[in-house]
Amino acid sequence: MQQRQLGSSTVAVSEIGLGTWGMSGAFWGAADDEESIRVIRRALELGITLIDTAEAYGHGHAEEVVGKALAGRRDKAVIATKVAPNHLEPAAIEAALDGSLKRMQTDYVDVYFVHWPNSDFPIGPTMEMMERLRSSGRIKAVGVSNFSTADMDSARQHGVIDVLQPPYNMLWREVEAETLPYCRKHNIGVMPYSGLAQGLLTGLLSPDTKFVEGDERRTTVLFQPGTYERAVNAVDALKPIAARYGKTVPQLAIQWLISRSGVSSPLVGARTVKELEENVGSAGWAISDADVAAIDKITAPVWSEIKDKGDMFGFRARQRQEQQAKSA
Repeated sequence: MQQRQLGSSTVAVSEIGLGTWGMSGAFWGAADDEESIRVIRRALELGITLIDTAEAYGHGHAEEVVGKALAGRRDKAVIATKVAPNHLEPAAIEAALDGSLKRMQTDYVDVYFVHWPNSDFPIGPTMEMMERLRSSGRIKAVGVSNFSTADMDSARQHGVIDVLQPPYNMLWREVEAETLPYCRKHNIGVMPYSGLAQGLLTGLLSPDTKFVEGDERRTTVLFQPGTYERAVNAVDALKPIAARYGKTVPQLAIQWLISRSGVSSPLVGARTVKELEENVGSAGWAISDADVAAIDKITAPVWSEIKDKGDMFGFRARQRQEQQAKSA
């Protein structure tokens, strides 16, 4: 597994990272903690060093799972976690980090992210606190998640951004227009999440798939009626391309991300060891230019349809609604 440097920081990460949102027991439905622990430990055995989590994932539950999984193995992992957008006042950031460190049974994190921008908190004091935490050795690199280029411009006036974490996959390509070029120009690593488009790019969903109660994918852009069916059909059209390499659609989708210019380490979730082991098969090979062009032809119509319908998960719209309610 190749290692890639995050921006100008001292932190190097595996070319694939393990995301733990699905281990939180929230948003995606129930999770099996014991299997999650096995997944994390198997990831380390297979060369995946980057484990990504957040205090907001299951109100700290995912961090607790990470802590249990890494007990006695902390030196083998690169931990990335995130401070929630309602904790961006400097004292609250420090308290949030204290909580994350306690839950994960460690005294430092490798990458600490601002999970979402929040206009209620000026970015200057937030970034200044992040730099103080870096200087103290409690964090090694500073990241921002879901930030626009304008958000990053503001943040960079007060500190160094080492890595951005945006949603990015074959079907959701918002970052390609401005964000990826910006990050390449300013030496900012890119750690995409939702590389399998909330499960669409697993190739396991069909127009008749029923989603269990508590599975919030039904509320997101790609899963709306009409869009969902078109996305499923596009994924079916990717299967022959994957088969030419002896690979599955998820492996094709992750390798596609690995090879994008400016991308450091795509984050991929896994609920089971079997899923994880399949994901690892996305590394160590390459997609031909002709097949990249074929993938674009298949997936571009889905992105064209949804690109003006808000963000991938609808979080920004909810934030705007909350802020409007506060000011009313």
